[in-house]
Amino acid sequence: MEAGSTISIDKYRSYQALAKQGYQHEAKLFNPVENADHLKWLHTVISNAKAFIGGTFHGLDSKHLQAYLDEFCYRFNRREVKSELFNRLTQCCVLSKTITYPDLVG
Repeated sequence: MEAGSTISIDKYRSYQALAKQGYQHEAKLFNPVENADHLKWLHTVISNAKAFIGGTFHGLDSKHLQAYLDEFCYRFNRREVKSELFNRLTQCCVLSKTITYPDLVG
């Protein structure tokens, strides 16, 4: 996003720091009684990410958190296109940088 962009989000106090970074913050108050499904997909994705990390990796190290989240996003965004799974996996294997064991644990 470019500085000066308007961000429309809820009234969570942490977002007020966006103004210091050059963004316009348009706060909206959301009523969960009037709109029970407001954050339904956000909660679904977070729940799936927690289950993926806990079930696949049985925990994680903060050093590798971004890599775990990248993998989750990759899988989540391609969950409906199963026919391309093998081709995409092969392409990622060919194009990815090799990670050595010392890089992984160091």
